[in-house]
Amino acid sequence: MTRRRLPSIFVLGLLAASALSAAGCGPEQDAQSPESVQGLPPWLGHDQTVFDDGIDPEAVGLSMEARPPKGDPLLRERALTADVVARVKVTTVTVESVGDDSTVHLGILVGDPPLRTPKIPEQRFELLIRPSGRAFGIAKAFDARLQGLIFVGFLKRFVGAGGEPEIHWHLSADTPEVVAAVKDAVALAELSGL
Repeated sequence: MTRRRLPSIFVLGLLAASALSAAGCGPEQDAQSPESVQGLPPWLGHDQTVFDDGIDPEAVGLSMEARPPKGDPLLRERALTADVVARVKVTTVTVESVGDDSTVHLGILVGDPPLRTPKIPEQRFELLIRPSGRAFGIAKAFDARLQGLIFVGFLKRFVGAGGEPEIHWHLSADTPEVVAAVKDAVALAELSGL
């Protein structure tokens, strides 16, 4: 049996690559990792209204008196300040129960093309709906029927209480009117230099 010897340049390359990755010079940190919270705002005050972890009732077919999308200042603000603005599809719905408390987890997939250039590269997110959250009633009423639904999603990263990044969000109806209002807000901001 003959033994093949690896070329020394190959061995040196492997050693250099492992040394660089051990030294932290490898790929960029994941947007969800604790190392990436620098510069993220806390989820407080007005941000809790804008990114309210809510689902518009109209988005699930419940008729409510709603403001036209073009006249909704929160829709415009979400479109301009979110890290991700795109159509999103609910891929999974799971419920985690501890005692009497339940938390709903929505797995979502970001659609392509986004409605605005995203600030983070991830395509999959897990959205949490806590019992105190605005969307909890809708999530409990629709449960697994949310799976497969498409929304216009607005997702933004904040620094959590424990210092880790967390996503807060809002889901609107995927209608031509909402999409047009988002695109108009983004185009106007780009023309204005915002």
